[in-house]
Amino acid sequence: MNTLLELQLGQNQLSGYIPKMPPNLQISLNLSNNLFEGPIPKTLAGLTGLEVLDLSNNNFSGEIPDFLTQLGSLTQLLLSNNSLSGVVPNFGPWVLVDTSGNKNLRNAIKPTTSSKSGKQNSVAVIVLEATIPVFAVGVGTIIAILLILRYTRKNLPQGTLLAEDDIHRSNIDFNKAMKALAFPSNIVLKTRFSTYYKAVMPSGSNYFVKKLNGSNDLFQLASRERLRTMLEVFGKLSNSNVMTPLAYVLTVSGAFLFYEFTPRGSLFDNLHKSSGSDVDWASRYSIAVGVAQGLAYLHGIASGPILLLDMSSKNIFLNSLMEPLVGDIELYKVIDPSKSTGNLTTVAGSVGYIPPEYAFTMRITMAANVYSFGVVLLELLTGKPPVSEGTELAKWVLSNSVHQDNWDQILDSTLSRISPDQMLAVLKVALHCIGESPDERPAMNSVLQMLLDAR
Repeated sequence: MNTLLELQLGQNQLSGYIPKMPPNLQISLNLSNNLFEGPIPKTLAGLTGLEVLDLSNNNFSGEIPDFLTQLGSLTQLLLSNNSLSGVVPNFGPWVLVDTSGNKNLRNAIKPTTSSKSGKQNSVAVIVLEATIPVFAVGVGTIIAILLILRYTRKNLPQGTLLAEDDIHRSNIDFNKAMKALAFPSNIVLKTRFSTYYKAVMPSGSNYFVKKLNGSNDLFQLASRERLRTMLEVFGKLSNSNVMTPLAYVLTVSGAFLFYEFTPRGSLFDNLHKSSGSDVDWASRYSIAVGVAQGLAYLHGIASGPILLLDMSSKNIFLNSLMEPLVGDIELYKVIDPSKSTGNLTTVAGSVGYIPPEYAFTMRITMAANVYSFGVVLLELLTGKPPVSEGTELAKWVLSNSVHQDNWDQILDSTLSRISPDQMLAVLKVALHCIGESPDERPAMNSVLQMLLDAR
């Protein structure tokens, strides 16, 4: 099944050998809550496009294999409640890794020097053996960076400023920004279609430089001139809850967009990677209203609605005042999933946010955006990620909301219940948004009004 995009095999009685999986799996591979044991198999190494891998609640043993760190599209790795041991490898900061419930698993720690000579010799041998491959990798990395920097010097990027603000015009240095892309340590966030880098300008100001993932394939679907025209239009949008491009660079290797840097990062990180309880309900409600305002604005543009191809909490950014900015607005004009060709097997959206009708229509609509926004509301209300232990948040909430008496148990238990009536009113809005039929979902301007009425 070479074109399969998602495989859900959780909560069965499966065991034994795990065969090679379909290479185009992109959304999720869920093998949780089964009877698998032994090492995590090498047969999973080819899933370079996979976003979520769930191996939790089995009896896998041994070390976490390094090949998992090479799955470049991975954003969520669930390994909880197994018998894994050893040291957790270093994953990129954009990967949410859950290793809880593995008693013999530990995070990497710096080696300590023993006073006993025998132990000193052992440490020396281990360090020597480990240093050789690390040294080789380090040299290779340095050479790659130097080649990139040399290429950048010879091929100075022809950047185009969109911002009319004199501050941005004086701060943005295209050469400095493009050099920052040579260092993986500058990666702040990866989403399904984009990689965000932090670029520090000579003035000391910080900016996001976003690289469109798979740019060469994207250019087959959107000509360079069309993309340039589109960015000029988006640069003129004016809404306090929409992230608009300030500048761009188009090169042979792809498209790079510049945005204001948001120090608080994404909503996803604030809710799920740090302590979600740090974001109180008043802030969450304000974020919900702000995102709804941004979406209602995009859907209501007179020249035609701007839809979000990947509406998720990872594409909602928080500025220093915790005000939300909706990002990745340009993707819908670049990618048409129904016309994907060649190596571009496009799935609109991230796992957990994709509406049920998309499997049949392969079309993004305003109703589909409303569904995805409903999932974001559920994240704010429950504190749970869009997928946990193989179950989508929307499905979990729907199954637990059949009886209205149980609604209070859906809400995040870490939140102070100062405004329980308001939270339940917002939950009611979310349930309208994630309705199975797209025709029954409210429009975004109605959703915004319902949220405002919940005040």
